[in-house]
Amino acid sequence: MSAGVPPKTFISDLRPSRVATIEATVVQLEPVREIIQRDGLKKRVRNGRLKDDTGEVSLVLWGDEVDLVAQGDRVRIIGGWVKDYQGRPQISLGRTGRLEKL
Repeated sequence: MSAGVPPKTFISDLRPSRVATIEATVVQLEPVREIIQRDGLKKRVRNGRLKDDTGEVSLVLWGDEVDLVAQGDRVRIIGGWVKDYQGRPQISLGRTGRLEKL
């Protein structure tokens, strides 16, 4: 494991309102859509699903992040933000997370 990478969390162990580092495969990506933010500006958003040996989790990519991955890519999300969405964990890069292709 390279220096500066926190220990990874398995998808089955993700808990809302925590920061996590996961390694997983992009198993689904929905088309990019545009939403209007509160400030009236448009922002691109894309939903997907990540899978590891322990389970699956929803992924949300915002802005330039939507172009970072393709279906089938193996990725590491470092410092991703986990939130509860409709009773299930969902991960995004949040303010400080990074996404790397493996």
